[in-house]
Amino acid sequence: METTVARKRLEEMRDELDRSISVLQGTHPGPVAGSGYPQDSADAGSSLSEADRTEAVLLAARSQRDGVSAALVRLEDSSYGQCVDCGHQIPPGRLDARPDAARCVDCQAKYAKRHR
Repeated sequence: METTVARKRLEEMRDELDRSISVLQGTHPGPVAGSGYPQDSADAGSSLSEADRTEAVLLAARSQRDGVSAALVRLEDSSYGQCVDCGHQIPPGRLDARPDAARCVDCQAKYAKRHR
């Protein structure tokens, strides 16, 4: 993938992730001011569950943003497109599908297996 195209796609991904993170950070449920009524235990469980889901999505978005930022750094230091583990070229099709890919398919599979 041409570096200018990769940079544009990565910057767009980063900007979209920044917007998503901002929205998610503003959606954490909190106590309703002035309600004065005890919260129903079912409502409390529902709120906790929603907060947990939001936190999980937020964590995933932050992790993906870190990967996009790292890919932008690799573009700057001319190592973009090389696997960070084995040093071989990442296939163009993989970079088209995942511009933020840091590893070739084989190394990514090994990495995922180690980090389960």
